[in-house]
Amino acid sequence: MSESFFYILQSTNKGTLKAQADELLLQLRELQGQACFQSRELFQMRVYVTDAANQCEALRQHPLVADNEPLGVVSFIEQPPLGGGKVAVLLWYLEGKLEERKVERQPNGTCLTLRMDGLSYILHTVRFGAEVAVLSAAEQTRMAFEDHIALLRSRGLNLKDNCQRTWIYVRDVDRQYAGVVKARNEVFAREGLTPQTHFIASTGIGGASEHREALVAVDFFSVEGIGQDEVRYLQALDYLNPTHEYGVAFERATALDFPGCRMSLVSGTASIDRYGDCVHRGDVLCQTGRLLLNIDKLLASAGSSLRAVRYFVVYLRDVADYPSVRDYIRLRFPHTPCLLTLARVCRPEWLIEMECIAVECV
Repeated sequence: MSESFFYILQSTNKGTLKAQADELLLQLRELQGQACFQSRELFQMRVYVTDAANQCEALRQHPLVADNEPLGVVSFIEQPPLGGGKVAVLLWYLEGKLEERKVERQPNGTCLTLRMDGLSYILHTVRFGAEVAVLSAAEQTRMAFEDHIALLRSRGLNLKDNCQRTWIYVRDVDRQYAGVVKARNEVFAREGLTPQTHFIASTGIGGASEHREALVAVDFFSVEGIGQDEVRYLQALDYLNPTHEYGVAFERATALDFPGCRMSLVSGTASIDRYGDCVHRGDVLCQTGRLLLNIDKLLASAGSSLRAVRYFVVYLRDVADYPSVRDYIRLRFPHTPCLLTLARVCRPEWLIEMECIAVECV
């Protein structure tokens, strides 16, 4: 893989779901019509909606999703995109010499494998249905990880060496996050992921899938063929502490050295200090500034910076904070795609969280 490209599509149409999806389809077709797209392969289409129970199936029937579902992994998440739209799309394209594309339907989701330039890039989305109604958030988290572990093992891979990034969406995160953390910690300990080895870059955030019984939804990104010396776990200990100090298990950021580029996967990051304490309680703009400082320092440890960020996803706890945060981000990063969503962060005092991916070409 020589490059990754990210695009965010949002509707300016305030009408029906179909009208907004039609507009996004036109945006996508215009994008895909560019000459540069001849060498780019769709890897993921993440669809953000305001009402998953009523919108996901309708969008599956719409060409916006139906035409692209055979090409990449489509994952839906109920996290209302802010700005008035019912639906928004985050697109991830990989560029390189394609050797194989394989889409597999899994019992609880879909897996796409793209083999490019001698490496295999795996995107596995896990979404549960009504069958998990009797399971707790901890049990559903464990099941999601077991699904991915089984998929990796079927290919001679494992969670510790091959999984590089997870996105964990938690229904009613204020109540259910503790169960998610417990289950993940237990799975990681069993699989040899410890403070002495490493964890996995991750976002754990409020979000829901279309079935109300599903308390957890997870997207996994794994890579086959990358060496241990090509993976770095990033820290900025003068600015934010290791996560295990307050009982959770994820890396702040992970840098992957691919042929032609270095990709830094930055986990969900909040306004915290070197002791893990919240900074600027009650002030969303000061929290935004601090979390961006934290991200910049993490990227600096990989020889990168905020200038290399290809997109931001911003999670806001309070919808009323949207206009001020939107204007702040536009002022600082006028050319960087950015999606702001309504999503509760795992600690009430954190008014905002942000994730991103940075890419440095070499």
